Amino acid sequence: LSNIWRNYAVSDTYEPGSPSKVFTVASAMEEGVITGNESYDCKGFEEVGGWKIRCANRNGHGVLNVTEAIMESCNVAMMDISRAEGSQKFYEYQKVFGFGSKTAIDLPGEADTSGLIHTADNASATDLATNSFGQNYKVTMIQMAAAFSSIVNGGSYYRPHVVKQILNSNGTVIKNVEPELLRVTNSETTSDFLRQALYQTVEKGTGRPAKIQGYHVG
Repeated sequence: LSNIWRNYAVSDTYEPGSPSKVFTVASAMEEGVITGNESYDCKGFEEVGGWKIRCANRNGHGVLNVTEAIMESCNVAMMDISRAEGSQKFYEYQKVFGFGSKTAIDLPGEADTSGLIHTADNASATDLATNSFGQNYKVTMIQMAAAFSSIVNGGSYYRPHVVKQILNSNGTVIKNVEPELLRVTNSETTSDFLRQALYQTVEKGTGRPAKIQGYHVG
């Protein structure tokens, strides 16, 4: 019965990978570390903390700006951005975006990920580098969905929920469940930049398979 009722979107954890790159860019933009006009030279890998950490493109992407780094899913650019931002701010924003904390969604069995992420106190240079592109820490799907929604909606982080109304046996509404804004994660300016970058990712970048005729998809 436990297996039948298990809700992997809420109860299971995984390494988020490249979708988390938007959080690296967003936090750096919010802190004024980058403006979005910077360029990065990807040679296919970087050596960090004695480890050779490879990019998604083993041959290297060459010179990319921030939008192109998202479009082409460049790990090297993300490592450079997170290093410029520093551990303290990077991990502060992981908390702002809700990683390591339960969302308190109105479903049972939400996983506790507090021990599955790093902090500025215990993260090595290698941890920061790999975390910048979504590896070496774990999240739940509902955490990612809630955080990603805030990225593209102007920075409003809402408590996720599935219940719209509670009715009695006569069909009378006992309670309406209204959207609950918990905090602001990023500015509208950052959202504007990332929405456009994510749109270009589907139009011309690694997200092309997600393109749907007649829709603007990011």
